Amino acid sequence: MPMFHRGIVLAQHKEPAFSKPVIRFVNPQTDSYRLDRKIPAKSEAEAVIEIARRARIVDERDGRLLARKLEKALLKAYIVIADAVDDEPYVSSRVAMILQFPNELTDGIDLCCRVAGCERSAIMAYKMVTDIETRVPRRVNRVKVVRQRGGYPADRAERMRRLGPGQKLVVGAGALVHLARAVYDQKVQTTVFVTVAGDCVAGPVNLEVSLGMTVMQVLERCGLAQEPTRVVCGGSMTGMSVIDPDNTLITFTTRAILAFRENARDRHYTCIGCGHCEQVCPEGLNPMYIHRFVENSYYANLKPFDAHLCTGCGTCSYICPSRLELASSVLKAKEYAESWFIRREEEDDEA
Repeated sequence: MPMFHRGIVLAQHKEPAFSKPVIRFVNPQTDSYRLDRKIPAKSEAEAVIEIARRARIVDERDGRLLARKLEKALLKAYIVIADAVDDEPYVSSRVAMILQFPNELTDGIDLCCRVAGCERSAIMAYKMVTDIETRVPRRVNRVKVVRQRGGYPADRAERMRRLGPGQKLVVGAGALVHLARAVYDQKVQTTVFVTVAGDCVAGPVNLEVSLGMTVMQVLERCGLAQEPTRVVCGGSMTGMSVIDPDNTLITFTTRAILAFRENARDRHYTCIGCGHCEQVCPEGLNPMYIHRFVENSYYANLKPFDAHLCTGCGTCSYICPSRLELASSVLKAKEYAESWFIRREEEDDEA
């Protein structure tokens, strides 16, 4: 095993939410929705696809309809992979499926294997979860748990390569649980699994919440120890700040709600030119210079800095000792570059 690896190791802070049972906080009316038991299909695989379509199951990892992913992998994939990788701080809503819903998780994997026409399967989890007492098992009902090594975000693309060549069917752990419920219990997906945490949350926990609930309703369910100055939907690295928690709704891809109390004076430091952001960027960009140009509205000078290559991982903001919003600046530069530099080059090529 190599001594050094690319990327950075994130402080996880997954306790105490990770070791607690997943609590259901649902709307009784929508939770009672059921499917018609009669599903006409030519084969078992097609029946599973049709059930996934009627249950309106969405994969939380990419926001795509599960039925379309199953159709694409029909009798083509050689392995089914359950994605339970929660590689951002605080978030444990997917890896919690391994401990809290092992039977439904493996049932969902088995159903996907039938569609794909394969026998191989695996559950992918993050290895760098070092600050928790609860251990992720090596196998879940005879399905092997593969621990992803390395740092964030440089090794994200390596997850699938290590499982060999060929087509793979990769599905989020939450979507697999909903698939098992749809097939065996005729349940329509009306809920998602969400981590609620942060230094303002009195009782960090993983919840199963109804789609369409507001962010504030979920926060109030867990209790706020103090008034947050920042609420984030999604991970602390790649999530989006919520301006109006009372009117922001829970969607299929909401994996976490994080509430933080930040000291305003800590957000006004200036860049010290340490270069850490450049060292950890997986694309080799220089967020420090891009941030300076964006702050001063010198967008015309951004062309040599390749801001359009940004992956949006958020590592630059995480590593910055001055706590600058580097990731936000780089994304603004990316939008400008794609709208002006890249589009104009394409138009010139066509001419």
